[in-house]
Amino acid sequence: MRGNILSPEYMLSNAIALLLLVLAIKRPLISRAIISLIFLGAGCYNGILAIYYPARYLVYADLTASPLYETFIRGAFSRHITSYIMSIAVMQLITGILIGWKRGWMKAALGAAAFFLIAIAPLGAGSAFPCSVLLAIACMILIFDAGNESLPDALYRKYLNGADYDGKYK
Repeated sequence: MRGNILSPEYMLSNAIALLLLVLAIKRPLISRAIISLIFLGAGCYNGILAIYYPARYLVYADLTASPLYETFIRGAFSRHITSYIMSIAVMQLITGILIGWKRGWMKAALGAAAFFLIAIAPLGAGSAFPCSVLLAIACMILIFDAGNESLPDALYRKYLNGADYDGKYK
């Protein structure tokens, strides 16, 4: 895996991912809210970068741990960066929104998030590996422990309504 794995950004990403994994077990509501925000933020960030600075994504060819990913990035991806990244950005925004939804949509979005995070893991240092794997595990935990409430309803009940809360959604 190439890239500076001792950089502050790399270490911080992995520390946050580990924290979110623990929160997925101990405080699923908080973990779910943060993961939703991460996907929303990533969608906005990637959308802006794809439009204004698409060539910045070519650095991932040098960071990936996968020769297959490197070949793809230097090949088809390099000729259509904005299209690929805008598609990813839109899906990240949709995923971030649906993680805050209820029941089936939320669980499908958490599954999509886990799938995406595992899919970017071969980027190695480019995905701050093992950060993406830790976040994928957190998403999988939330699928089985995220309850049925929408994120706004659950946050309102927990923090604004003063209702009793045992750490699990009902």
